[in-house]
Amino acid sequence: PSLLFMSHPLTGHLTPTLRVASALSHRPLNSPIFFLGPTSQQHRISTAGKNITFLPLIGSADFDDAAYYSPDNPNPPTPGYFSLSWQQRGLVDLEKTWIDTIPDEWRGVVAALEEINRREPKRRVIVVSEALFFGIMPLFYGAELPGGMERPRTVGLSVTVPFIRSEDVPAFFVGDQADEDQEKHGEKGGREKGWKRWESCTGWLKERMERKLREAGAVLEGGLEGAFLSGQNYTCHDVILQLGTPGWFYPRGDWPEGFRLVGVLPPAKEPTSGWPSLPAWWDEVKGAKGKGVKVVVVAQGTVEVDPNDLILPTLRAMAERTSDLLVVAILGRKEATLSRGFQLPENARVADYLHYDAVLPYANVWVHNGGYGAVQHGIAHGVPMVVAGDGMDKIENAHRIEKCGVGLNLGGPGPSADEVKKAVDSVLDDQRYQRVAVLLRKQSLELSCFDAVQDEVLK
Repeated sequence: PSLLFMSHPLTGHLTPTLRVASALSHRPLNSPIFFLGPTSQQHRISTAGKNITFLPLIGSADFDDAAYYSPDNPNPPTPGYFSLSWQQRGLVDLEKTWIDTIPDEWRGVVAALEEINRREPKRRVIVVSEALFFGIMPLFYGAELPGGMERPRTVGLSVTVPFIRSEDVPAFFVGDQADEDQEKHGEKGGREKGWKRWESCTGWLKERMERKLREAGAVLEGGLEGAFLSGQNYTCHDVILQLGTPGWFYPRGDWPEGFRLVGVLPPAKEPTSGWPSLPAWWDEVKGAKGKGVKVVVVAQGTVEVDPNDLILPTLRAMAERTSDLLVVAILGRKEATLSRGFQLPENARVADYLHYDAVLPYANVWVHNGGYGAVQHGIAHGVPMVVAGDGMDKIENAHRIEKCGVGLNLGGPGPSADEVKKAVDSVLDDQRYQRVAVLLRKQSLELSCFDAVQDEVLK
């Protein structure tokens, strides 16, 4: 068969999906590989593996997330976007880049299938769709494919915490409210209360999604079953492959049929020419362990990039430990810099961009704002974590980090330097966090992510 990968254009979703496509392109499957993605990432996608063919998203679905989230964007998603709370920004993002783009995403899917059929008319197609790419959903709700085209088999690849409703797991995004609900109504009653609150708060998003699915040609006589983001975009696939390890997730006994944990993405291998654009101070990082110096790495990902949220508090927090600790701060964007007025501590080193897989082998603590990609990197390298973030799935990830014992959750963005210092010192001093990090890494190695994905594709 031909393999068609597709993903939401957001970097945190596209990057892991592309890693999987690249890995399979180097394996002896004899399958042409195509990738439906944003034109801003065409070069990256086309050069990511062995003979990956780029196919473009269309219209509003074809957006550049770096420009979208840039404070310098002359056309922000909505007036005053960057002064909104994360909840308000999240709602704008859901509308503009996840739901309203569904008709154009579906047009891109259809065009991609037509192009593959033109190039490889004798091959069937298997779709590997990142699970939060809603543009594939019309396929499962009666939208027609042109020319009597055969419906492809599909694999859902979940690269975030899975938004699949469970009787065993608290409702999404409720955070500390879940503990309060359980204190008032008991464990089961508290969870039911949380899910009812989620359903009530997101009813309008479900209606908007149904409207956009119908615009794309879907037939929804009774509407979508269940609340918004309760699992429809997962269970529609023939198979659901979830990046992650058993020890990191909440225990639950009701995973849907066809659901399989496949471990986290393994660390990228160092290129034969070495990691690109390493900073001048790189040898200090490599030689830290031999000198008895601990390394703390801090980053905020590619969306919430204001260094005041976490990077500066971390630099200030560890500034006095000049003899036994080195802090490496990664700003997340090429040519980014800290404000001129900030006095860089003696033990701090700053990079605009640095590959996580280059630096995390030397890290003793990994400080970040809870993005799923950052979590996966921590697990893959067996590094305990300190997290402080909110927005999208970061709250969910932060709670799981603390519950499983691989790190500490500071409860939200903008922690004080004292809060960061206390957390980092605790993780450095208490070997329990390191032991859990090593255990999760072991679980992931045993699951063998790329082998597991290949196995399901072959099935």
